[in-house]
Amino acid sequence: MTKAKIIMIDGEKYIHCPVCNRLVRLFDVCECNWENTGETNIDGGPNKLTLKEAQVAYAKGQIGRAHV
Repeated sequence: MTKAKIIMIDGEKYIHCPVCNRLVRLFDVCECNWENTGETNIDGGPNKLTLKEAQVAYAKGQIGRAHV
Protein backbone atom coordinates (compact mmCIF):
# COMPACT_ATOMS: atom_id res chain seq x y z
CA MET A 1 0.00 0.00 0.00
CA THR A 2 1.35 3.44 -0.89
CA LYS A 3 0.27 6.94 -0.03
CA ALA A 4 -1.45 8.93 -2.79
CA LYS A 5 -0.25 12.45 -3.52
CA ILE A 6 -2.73 14.87 -1.96
CA ILE A 7 -3.67 17.99 -3.91
CA MET A 8 -5.29 20.90 -2.07
CA ILE A 9 -8.06 22.78 -3.92
CA ASP A 10 -10.03 25.45 -2.06
CA GLY A 11 -9.16 23.83 1.27
CA GLU A 12 -10.36 20.37 0.15
CA LYS A 13 -8.05 17.37 -0.26
CA TYR A 14 -8.04 15.65 -3.66
CA ILE A 15 -6.13 12.72 -5.15
CA HIS A 16 -5.89 11.15 -8.58
CA CYS A 17 -7.94 7.96 -8.65
CA PRO A 18 -5.59 4.97 -9.02
CA VAL A 19 -8.07 3.30 -11.40
CA CYS A 20 -9.06 6.03 -13.88
CA ASN A 21 -6.76 8.93 -12.88
CA ARG A 22 -9.65 11.40 -12.42
CA LEU A 23 -9.22 14.03 -9.74
CA VAL A 24 -11.50 13.07 -6.84
CA ARG A 25 -11.93 14.24 -3.25
CA LEU A 26 -10.07 12.20 -0.69
CA PHE A 27 -12.29 9.49 0.86
CA ASP A 28 -14.89 9.97 -1.89
CA VAL A 29 -16.15 7.47 -4.45
CA CYS A 30 -14.87 8.25 -7.93
CA GLU A 31 -17.03 8.26 -11.07
CA CYS A 32 -15.48 4.87 -11.91
CA ASN A 33 -16.88 3.59 -8.56
CA TRP A 34 -13.49 3.16 -6.86
CA GLU A 35 -13.65 4.15 -3.18
CA ASN A 36 -10.58 6.28 -2.56
CA THR A 37 -9.03 5.90 0.87
CA GLY A 38 -5.95 8.07 0.41
CA GLU A 39 -3.81 4.95 0.20
CA THR A 40 -3.42 2.69 -2.80
CA ASN A 41 -4.75 -0.60 -1.44
CA ILE A 42 -3.57 -3.22 -3.89
CA ASP A 43 -5.90 -5.75 -2.23
CA GLY A 44 -8.87 -3.45 -2.87
CA GLY A 45 -9.37 -2.27 0.72
CA PRO A 46 -13.08 -1.38 0.96
CA ASN A 47 -13.58 -2.18 -2.75
CA LYS A 48 -14.76 -5.58 -4.03
CA LEU A 49 -12.03 -5.78 -6.67
CA THR A 50 -8.29 -5.53 -6.21
CA LEU A 51 -6.66 -2.45 -7.69
CA LYS A 52 -5.26 -4.46 -10.62
CA GLU A 53 -8.67 -6.06 -11.32
CA ALA A 54 -10.32 -2.62 -11.23
CA GLN A 55 -7.71 -1.13 -13.58
CA VAL A 56 -8.20 -3.99 -16.07
CA ALA A 57 -12.00 -3.73 -15.83
CA TYR A 58 -11.82 0.04 -16.35
CA ALA A 59 -9.60 -0.39 -19.40
CA LYS A 60 -12.15 -2.85 -20.84
CA GLY A 61 -15.09 -0.55 -20.06
CA GLN A 62 -16.50 -3.00 -17.51
CA ILE A 63 -15.94 -1.00 -14.36
CA GLY A 64 -19.61 -0.20 -13.67
CA ARG A 65 -20.81 -3.82 -13.56
CA ALA A 66 -18.81 -5.62 -10.88
CA HIS A 67 -17.22 -2.84 -8.89
CA VAL A 68 -17.72 -1.54 -5.35
